[in-house]
Amino acid sequence: MASAVQLSLITSREEVELLEAFAAEIWREHYPSIIGSDKVEYMLEKFQSTEALLAQIEEGLQLFWITVEGKQAGYAAIKSQESPYLFVSKFYVHNTFRGRGIGRKAMQLLSSKAAEMLLNGLELTVNKNNDMAIHFYEALGFQNVKAQKVAIGGGFYMDDYVMRLSRRNIPN
Repeated sequence: MASAVQLSLITSREEVELLEAFAAEIWREHYPSIIGSDKVEYMLEKFQSTEALLAQIEEGLQLFWITVEGKQAGYAAIKSQESPYLFVSKFYVHNTFRGRGIGRKAMQLLSSKAAEMLLNGLELTVNKNNDMAIHFYEALGFQNVKAQKVAIGGGFYMDDYVMRLSRRNIPN
């Protein structure tokens, strides 16, 4: 099934509104045990709401549906930064699609975008307690380059690892 994975650029407000509901479903299923329900709700409003996403798009974020045979399986977002790495700002696969190679294929597509832009690879942040995601990224060849703790308001912090995948390690 993973061979049919595609990235579809999100361009309309209507798609962003659909994504807001989709993101909430993923986040409320996966993240309360990692960061707590209060922080989930805060982060959904601050970073995954329609208005927040539209503002991020205005600032240069490219937002994509991860689709499998026309079905929305997840979403991803990338942004160029003042670094030789393409920043993967968002990367989420719905629980009904996990474990099928869809995330791997979607990450390969993002890696190809970095290569087309002549960048050194991909960079992302992952919560230090999100063991499932950390293992996934490590299996793809990502390396933990540093830990960081960033205040995001509301008394909350993002306590993350910064991980990088260099072009020579991009999975085939």
